Amino acid sequence: MSLMQKIMFSLIKRGQKPYDPSQPHDYAVKRVAEEKGVPQKLPKGIMSREVELDGTDGEYLFSDHNPKDRCILYIHGGGFVTGSTKTVRPLTGELVKQTGCNLYSIRYRLAPEHPFPAAPEDCFRAYCALAEKYDGEGIAVIGESAGATLTLATVLRAKDEGIPLPACTVVLAPAVQFDQEFPSHRENLATDCMVSNLSEEVRATYLVTGDPAVLHNPYAAPYYGNYKGFPPTLIIASDSEVLRDDSVFLHQKMKKAGAESRIHLYPGMMHIFPVAPSLPESRQALREIGEFVREKQKSHLQEKTGGADK
Repeated sequence: MSLMQKIMFSLIKRGQKPYDPSQPHDYAVKRVAEEKGVPQKLPKGIMSREVELDGTDGEYLFSDHNPKDRCILYIHGGGFVTGSTKTVRPLTGELVKQTGCNLYSIRYRLAPEHPFPAAPEDCFRAYCALAEKYDGEGIAVIGESAGATLTLATVLRAKDEGIPLPACTVVLAPAVQFDQEFPSHRENLATDCMVSNLSEEVRATYLVTGDPAVLHNPYAAPYYGNYKGFPPTLIIASDSEVLRDDSVFLHQKMKKAGAESRIHLYPGMMHIFPVAPSLPESRQALREIGEFVREKQKSHLQEKTGGADK
């Protein structure tokens, strides 16, 4: 673990407040504070413009040197209640560089103002709009934390409805279900600076129910999805975070269904550490993501063009 990670971990841990239903957060205020606290500058050579994908807006990050036959759909995290395209700009800008892909970063509706199923519906519409343009094969869907949950939900629904699937998915520390307690939910409480009683908060603010039909809906809790025929997936998380086992058990479920799944648990890192590209470990993870996306998109596009990459 780098010194920079240790300092960042300590600062975040000091300010962590578990969800207290008797004193709910003012999420609107929290969103404003988050955006003010994140640098907005994009890497050199990366530009942005506003876009709309079938009613879901966002921003398009691009380089004039990148090919036009492939892209990334990026879905931000924030526990379904916070986060934005701005708060993940340090990561999304670097992804454009590392993958050589232009990127659509979308703004889905947030809870508690817009509870489930608003967020997965927005993400699915955005994906369908891109699948129509790129035929699926040129797309990588990537998300972190709640955005990783929505990434899985989006691709599961595309599979269920016969929409062309992406070349690959990358999920950074997803929360895959909210009705069970996995071992790491207890074991890693002292070694996680961001997540504690997430499931309680999600059930209260996003799902707004204890109905098993909703808690087991794969578009809300992707752990309960069918992964037969799911596209190749890279899972990145920390071995010391609360959601470690969400990644481990997802990986096992994918492998059992015959889907291609790779998992890398980085030692001692904080939840969604790749969103801070200044960390040495984050730069390693970004290189890993870049190699995976390039490999899978190239493979799909070669199949489509008879062996010659565009």
